[in-house]
Amino acid sequence: MNKSVVIIGGGIAGLTVAFRLKKAGLDVTLFESGSRVGGVMFSTEEDGYLAETGPNTILETSPKVTGIVSDLGLDGEKIYANEASKIRFIVKDRKPVPLPLSPLSFFKSPLFSKGAKLRLLKEPFIEAWDNQYEESLSQFVVRRLGQEFLDYAINPFVAGVYAGEPDHLSVRHALPKLYQLEQKYGSLIKGQIFGAKERKKREETSKQRARMFSFLHGLKTLPEAFQKALGDSIQKDTTVNDVTPMKVGWWVHYKKGNNTTKTVTTDFIVYAGTAFGLKEMTLAKQSKDDFVFFQKIYHPPVAVLVLGFKREDVDHPLEGFGMLIPKVEDFHTLGVLFSSTLFPNRAPRGYVTLTIFIGGSRQPENALKSEPELIDMALADMSTLLGVRSKPTFVEHTFWEQAIPQYDVGFGTFKEKLNDLEKQYPGLYFAGNYRNGISVADTIVNAHETSERIINQVRPSPTPKRVGERTIV
Repeated sequence: MNKSVVIIGGGIAGLTVAFRLKKAGLDVTLFESGSRVGGVMFSTEEDGYLAETGPNTILETSPKVTGIVSDLGLDGEKIYANEASKIRFIVKDRKPVPLPLSPLSFFKSPLFSKGAKLRLLKEPFIEAWDNQYEESLSQFVVRRLGQEFLDYAINPFVAGVYAGEPDHLSVRHALPKLYQLEQKYGSLIKGQIFGAKERKKREETSKQRARMFSFLHGLKTLPEAFQKALGDSIQKDTTVNDVTPMKVGWWVHYKKGNNTTKTVTTDFIVYAGTAFGLKEMTLAKQSKDDFVFFQKIYHPPVAVLVLGFKREDVDHPLEGFGMLIPKVEDFHTLGVLFSSTLFPNRAPRGYVTLTIFIGGSRQPENALKSEPELIDMALADMSTLLGVRSKPTFVEHTFWEQAIPQYDVGFGTFKEKLNDLEKQYPGLYFAGNYRNGISVADTIVNAHETSERIINQVRPSPTPKRVGERTIV
């Protein structure tokens, strides 16, 4: 194709775009400002423990996700989550209660009151929102399902996924499929029933039903495989200062380490760094304020603690995915994954690991505390909820100062700005978890679609052929 592309940022979005474009024949250069690729995706192995410092699982929601794993030759290393992962716990009255998995178990569950269960029967008859203003997730859920569902289903869910608060998150942007179900079918329950056929046509799997997977040596396997496949196309410890559009193509000004600034020309640019990282880059002829604008996307701080214990020092059987903690239960932690239950080789024989999340939009100040303070808070909660009776035998602490972008009410203005910049500057693209979903799977799908847009631009148009009096393409 003899076309070139510069990708800024070596997280999963940038790596996916680079891999697909290189495979399509483009000349690819990926600039990563850090000393390694993978972004927040990293795994550590020590003394028989395996700890994830960022995401812990990937969902098979799309063939694009399974396809990239296969193309990287990782099918033999992929492992699916234990069947027990289908069981999830929500804290109610200071005890972990299994989340019901069927209509029958829902009506038997102590998680919701009789009134809340009867309230659910009204949902198909509630009119769809008329969009007179943008609803928060809290407003949406209370209107359609009631306060209890907000407190004991949605609040802990968004704490676990976004480290966020439903009072601030936009239902339209944070959970767009939920919003679209109501808009299209007039009801969430009707939408779940009738929407299943459409998802099947799109070869998509809902996140509730998608299988979770990792790799034998953790999720770091994915960026390591990308790095091996891309080879010299990756330049680490390299910072892009600014990009300048030419009549045809772009100038890219970058600095490797402390060296002087260098310049390279390219046909396309994909910015795949963080939203808050945009403030460090200048687009010539464009006000720097336009990139600083994206710093307004809130990224709350999150502390991740991976703690190991002797199996005998934890009373709870830990048979499940993990436990989410509603705000109304008033604990210090957001939730915990039963990591050694999910996948093998996460703890030595006779030991278990728990991955605990602290801070987020709910309690940002907690994430800033020292490691000893964080461990004390975690142990206090885990003692009450899981019967942990000892100090940890293993500790891995990771602090993310700006963790997950919050798709709050008004987030649509950021999406519009990105679209406008791409239209105004042909050849400039944006990919990342601030675009169309925060999960690893969402990021891979979005990056796949971005690479397809570029490939379609450079792919030769089919030559029209004359057949009789008709022209076909």
